[in-house]
Amino acid sequence: MRIKNTDYWIISKDSNNDYWGQDASPRWTALGSFIYHPAQNRGAGVEPHYHDADEIWMFATGHGEAWIDGQSFEITPNTTVYTPMGSVHRFQCFTEFDTVSLVTRMDRQKRVHHILVEVEGPPVPTVPGFVVPGEDNSGPMANPGTRCPFSELRHANFSAGDGVAESELPANEHWLVETGTIALSIDGFRVELFSGDVAMLKAGVVRSLSSVDGARVCLARE
Repeated sequence: MRIKNTDYWIISKDSNNDYWGQDASPRWTALGSFIYHPAQNRGAGVEPHYHDADEIWMFATGHGEAWIDGQSFEITPNTTVYTPMGSVHRFQCFTEFDTVSLVTRMDRQKRVHHILVEVEGPPVPTVPGFVVPGEDNSGPMANPGTRCPFSELRHANFSAGDGVAESELPANEHWLVETGTIALSIDGFRVELFSGDVAMLKAGVVRSLSSVDGARVCLARE
């Protein structure tokens, strides 16, 4: 299911599986895809590679290590890892974990795969990547730099009945449900979001959220 409006898109889990697809989001957002990846096994990770887009990973749970251009960082729950286009990166988790991924729009050669230095040569760098530790990731990022299109990238836990009060959005805002159920109201239109569903909201809309039975969600704010 996809609900497409000039001011918002609602995409259900079954339709939200095109990792590289540039038609998975409206043109008014920097976001290309926004996907939840449920429980993954201890020891899982990815090889060193780079992309023709920016990529952001948010670790909902788990402990491990990420490497960006040879520098290592600890992964803990709620950690955000930002790898801009042209940065060589990899990660490995030492426990079971689940994650959320964000990919921006493709650039340069628009290669939709992991680009390996030993196969296709070294990348042309853009800006340094960074990591926001889980314990520090409770609001807007202190210094997202000049390239990262998001000011806030974090997980939030709602108890039953909790939510976010109605307000007009000053910037584009996107919500992805990891677990539980969320009731979302956008300019009077109401919809329930379940695990894997995503809502992309344009600046200027009036929205509110409430948790039906408790939920863990991911917020990406431009």
